[in-house]
Amino acid sequence: MNLISKNIFILSAIILVYTNNNSQSYPFFDGTDAQTKDIMYNAEKQIEKVRKGNYTIQIQNSKDLKGKDIQIELVEHDFTFGTNLFGLYKIADWDPSKQMAVKTIEELFNTVIVCDYWGRTQSKKNKKPEWKYTDYQMELAEKFGKKNRYHALFFSYPRWFHHYETEEELWTIIEQRIKDVARRYGDKINEVDVINEFINYQYWDKNPHAKYLKTTKFPDFAKPENGARVLKLARKYLPKSKLVVLETNIWSVSNPIYQEIFEYHKKLIAMEVDYDYIGYQAHYYALQNRPFQEGTKEWGSRTFMMDEINRGMEQMAALGKPIIIAEFNPPSRSNRNNNPNQPRLSDDEIAAWEVNFYTLMFSKPYINGITRWFTIDNLGGRGMDAGIVSEQGVLKPNYFALKKLIKEKWHTKWKGKLGTEKIEFRGFYGKYKITADGFKDETINLNKSNLFVSLSLRKN
Repeated sequence: MNLISKNIFILSAIILVYTNNNSQSYPFFDGTDAQTKDIMYNAEKQIEKVRKGNYTIQIQNSKDLKGKDIQIELVEHDFTFGTNLFGLYKIADWDPSKQMAVKTIEELFNTVIVCDYWGRTQSKKNKKPEWKYTDYQMELAEKFGKKNRYHALFFSYPRWFHHYETEEELWTIIEQRIKDVARRYGDKINEVDVINEFINYQYWDKNPHAKYLKTTKFPDFAKPENGARVLKLARKYLPKSKLVVLETNIWSVSNPIYQEIFEYHKKLIAMEVDYDYIGYQAHYYALQNRPFQEGTKEWGSRTFMMDEINRGMEQMAALGKPIIIAEFNPPSRSNRNNNPNQPRLSDDEIAAWEVNFYTLMFSKPYINGITRWFTIDNLGGRGMDAGIVSEQGVLKPNYFALKKLIKEKWHTKWKGKLGTEKIEFRGFYGKYKITADGFKDETINLNKSNLFVSLSLRKN
């Protein structure tokens, strides 16, 4: 073999190895296969059962509307479909990515995350909080007419805790933090993340927040008695807000940290602690550069398959506490991974995987919502492929897939002429708009506890 032939052979071998380690060598991946067939089939059936009702609308002034065209259309699901506002304040209004992000927020979602990082809001000891960035997000939420989830009472910690010598002194600071947030936003907060990632902090030696807290007397919220205490304070000052305790790390039954999270909530519930939601930070990244199709070394080859995800959800559901997917991103490359050939899925695979994930979560009666962490790729964390808008402002396939789910497949619209005084139809739980020519639009809420509505339509 001459030198040229030898080099060609080596190059061909390199290409072959690369191809065999690249996602192109795998069948199309969407988190399903023969083993998930029954789960996904049952999910579709469950959606029909747990997310819809048979409604009766009684029109009291039916004589005025007889023969007229009437439309009753779902305008907002009861179920939370949310996304994140974090980072939008950094982007100019003319930027295509921001313009497209705003379009998707207005169009698809009923809830947004408002981020308030304590270390930024109150960077200096004895200094009044600066609410500039949080105000911006709250104003956007109000402008868009969206509900909000406040993230978080305790995250991104100020670097002045070490000046306090006792834990009780810091409990005073903790209470003041809650009071400050309540004084500023109070009843505007629909949901609030209270305890965030403290189980995981025990193992994150390189995380700057976790590292700093370990050098101070700040109470460890991973201890159930401390969790109970801070939740009691949150309930005292934010009595109308839903309280969330959320953790990251994949909810796999084979993951020992997940089992710690499960036991933590089990103890809080046994202590009769008053909080509303168990929050799952469902961030899906490849570990040790292992392709998503092969799962993880730690938790098995099916880590990213819907049946394994289902097992984790069902275990937590056994506690009887409602669950929200508090932060979600689909399988994505990480901007913290320096490997230029790190595993990734194609945009079409991500879209298909998301459809299956949303379908599975939407089918669970104990799950009240899914909120994305990324609206734009790379904005707000490490998810390079995690948004529905690219950094160039292009709508991605998962945007179109999600729109088809929320606005078409999981949508209800009744249209017809009024014959009798009653209109009967089956539809998804949520807020509906009634329109009729010559009459003012009316908005009504229809859900499992409100299947019958009687009203008069007012003339223009």
